[in-house]
Amino acid sequence: MNPSKPQFSADTSSIINTVSGLHSYFRDVLSYYQVIQGKLISDLEATDDEAQIQALKPKLQEVNEKINYFHVLNNSISSVDVVMHTEAMIKEFGNSESS
Repeated sequence: MNPSKPQFSADTSSIINTVSGLHSYFRDVLSYYQVIQGKLISDLEATDDEAQIQALKPKLQEVNEKINYFHVLNNSISSVDVVMHTEAMIKEFGNSESS
């Protein structure tokens, strides 16, 4: 299985929709890297070839770092997304933003 990396498209001018889109995007990218991490761990566990192990370890380290970053981004935008959907923020950005 070779998952494709999610892409973000800001196809709307609504700040609320953009925040919700970013939340979905960060969550999807986090999941993508978790799948890659699982594959790398499986590959490491399945081999005794030292050269392959040494090639996989830096890839796993890089993926782990990206997981950490996207975890923070996802948690942060999740909070923003909750606040943006409050009545006060919907009123702040006008009726056109409430979609």
